[in-house]
Amino acid sequence: MNSPQERVQPESILSRIKHDFPASVVVFLVALPLCMGIAIASGVPVSAGLLTGIVGGLIVGFLAGAPLQVSGPAAGLTVIVYSVVQDHGLEMLGTVVLIGGLFQLIAGIFKLGQWFRAVSPAVIKGMLSGIGVLIFASQFHVMVDDKPKEGGLNNLLSIPEAIEKGLPMPQWTDEEERQIRKEHLIAFGDLHERQVQLYERVAEQAVEHPDETDIERELAEFESIAEQQAAITQELEKLEQEVTNYELTHSSKQKQVELDKRMESALQASQTARDDLTDESKLEDVREDQERAAETLAALMASLKNHRWAAKVGLFTIGLILIWGSMTPKKFRIIPPPLVAVAGATVLATLLSLPVFYVEVPDSLFSEIHFPSWIVLKNTPLVEWKTLIQSGLLIAVVASAETLLCAVAVDQMHSGPRTKYDRELAAQGVGNMVCGFIGALPMTGVIVRSAANVQAGGKSRWSAVMHGLWLLLFVALLGWLLRSIPTACLAAMLVYTGVKLMNFPKNLRDLWKYGSGEVVIYVVTVSTIVSVDLLSGVLAGVGLSALKLLYTFSHLKTDLSVDTEQKLAFLKLNGAATFLRLPILAEELERVPKGFELRVDFQNLDYIDHACLDLLRNWGKQHESLGGGVVIDWDSLNARFDREQSVKSRSENESKKTKTS
Repeated sequence: MNSPQERVQPESILSRIKHDFPASVVVFLVALPLCMGIAIASGVPVSAGLLTGIVGGLIVGFLAGAPLQVSGPAAGLTVIVYSVVQDHGLEMLGTVVLIGGLFQLIAGIFKLGQWFRAVSPAVIKGMLSGIGVLIFASQFHVMVDDKPKEGGLNNLLSIPEAIEKGLPMPQWTDEEERQIRKEHLIAFGDLHERQVQLYERVAEQAVEHPDETDIERELAEFESIAEQQAAITQELEKLEQEVTNYELTHSSKQKQVELDKRMESALQASQTARDDLTDESKLEDVREDQERAAETLAALMASLKNHRWAAKVGLFTIGLILIWGSMTPKKFRIIPPPLVAVAGATVLATLLSLPVFYVEVPDSLFSEIHFPSWIVLKNTPLVEWKTLIQSGLLIAVVASAETLLCAVAVDQMHSGPRTKYDRELAAQGVGNMVCGFIGALPMTGVIVRSAANVQAGGKSRWSAVMHGLWLLLFVALLGWLLRSIPTACLAAMLVYTGVKLMNFPKNLRDLWKYGSGEVVIYVVTVSTIVSVDLLSGVLAGVGLSALKLLYTFSHLKTDLSVDTEQKLAFLKLNGAATFLRLPILAEELERVPKGFELRVDFQNLDYIDHACLDLLRNWGKQHESLGGGVVIDWDSLNARFDREQSVKSRSENESKKTKTS
């Protein structure tokens, strides 16, 4: 017969699902635009962000040690991912993420979860603010349909240039012209997406110096790719003729010349990529040719874009986020502002047929799953492996710190089960290993989605699990709808996110309460992240924190005053009396006149070690032997040093005072 506790259990589960179902829908609506936007900011296909969101729900949701925390792609990792893709190629991203997940899993197994939280708040706040600056600066350019510059500082300094491109009002043309230009952009965007997929497939198979066996294998593998490349070339030729004929009557001579030049370059690159796939003597050039074909298509699209319309879409998006989040009635705010903004910008772009960049999504999400290639891994030089492992470790550290700090914040929002940090860390490790295995973005626990989950009434891990299921179903059944979303509106959403991450006034105000040293650590961390890179900034912050700690535990301020009439000397100690400052303390004691009584005040002393205590004791014996006296506030010292030693020293001192009297 079932116990009463067992009989209640089914009702408890049903009750939780009753709350978790609506909460999962809200989390899904928040996660959808963020997954896409973070992927674009990371320089990877949108599908990589969506895959991470699905894994974060369906897999990590089941395993998580923080049941109400939601995992997915995070803005805090975009800088690292972008750097990995630029330095090592998109095909190596999965390997780096897998390495990072392995580090997290090992740390969770060995119960190191709490140690990832042992970082100075000034460094954490500085890291998030620095990442906010980098996201804001890079996505500001994407918001006007432009390409981000090299490096965070260049992105920041070139913002006036982006404003100049996007600020003027766009030229209002007839609807037919806008519609045709929009169709051209979408068609080129589709070709670009397919070209990038071919490049990824080639990168997974190509060997830098193939032998005879490799040549035979590659020719067989590249046969189907060559057919798809031929199809892209054929469609590009048709589009070239169509676009050229249209632009002859609708564009300036200067724009026509630029467009013709880029069209010819894209067509030539596509033809070369097609021919080399079947030429045994050109196999070493295949990967480079595929990359060039994708780059020339992107450049061709750039010549058709309209910075002004894109900027207006971005401003409209930010305006909707602000208005919906602050001015709408409370009962409507259950619908998240980012979703409202993306939906509003999509409707606007569709109704007006705006000629701006749109999201590139493949017909099948599963075609974007890229398993680690043994061929690529085998041919990766040892020097590059060291860099890849360093990048994986950086992802592990940043993702773990962000996840566990998020878990602390989520615990404060509800009265349900508390976070099991080691289990959460291990779950994140498993999730990132899966993401790395399928070539998706890395994940963390994310505060925006987690807060939405709690506020919407989520009661258990099922809300996070179901949100992953809704993402999967939406992308599988309604992926075509995502192609209607302007890239500028996703970038604008991240510009807003970047500003929120910066949060300079509040961070400086909070840190100033703990002294100027914390503010210096924060400013140096932010500045180094923006001017150099994320890893250097974090290391600079941690280094300064260590120096501050060393200074705190080695700084000793002494104040000696002498009353010659009463033959009294007063010594006040402030700070930490350690062996590093023993010479200073000894010098002050030597200044006490013979025959005077010394009174030592430990009121403001934070710490005293054995070396300084022995100095005081030995000096006191010598001073008393010469006719002086020593009075120490042992009760005050008792709270700062070993109790037994303090009692023993106090007894000896009182005994000597009795003998003296």
